[in-house]
Amino acid sequence: MMLFTGEGWGKSAAAIGYAVRARGRGWPTTVVQFLKGGSWNAAEISQAGPLGIHWPVLSPELTWGSRDPTALAQVALGHAREALAEPEPSLVVLDELTHAIHSGWLEVTEVVETIQHRHPGVSVIITGRHSVAEFCELADTVTRFDMVEHDGKKGILST
Repeated sequence: MMLFTGEGWGKSAAAIGYAVRARGRGWPTTVVQFLKGGSWNAAEISQAGPLGIHWPVLSPELTWGSRDPTALAQVALGHAREALAEPEPSLVVLDELTHAIHSGWLEVTEVVETIQHRHPGVSVIITGRHSVAEFCELADTVTRFDMVEHDGKKGILST
């Protein structure tokens, strides 16, 4: 399991890069987003389908803008459970899962148990700020993204 955490930008982009690599190797690949809705990643989602990356859109907007973010987080966790049970080598990206824990939408114990009981051939990447210690302990690799400089969104980041 890999954990991409910290205040810097690029955690989700790095995980999506791994998703493209896994799919290129023929692995079933799923991206489950716990924070960002369809309009937030429209470009990525539109390209995921042709690559064969399963990317369920659970909300048209940011999760915290929904009437019941806890219910959306539970639906996302259900999609994650299905992907984690894949009986062959695969990759599951749990994007912004740390936010769902930090916001109290999901219980860390339930999520850790879900990840621990995944099929042995399933690789997992968790992204997001405010990671809990349990994820750090569970991870084989932890990468911290730090904000060194930030001058707003420019170029491709602005669209």
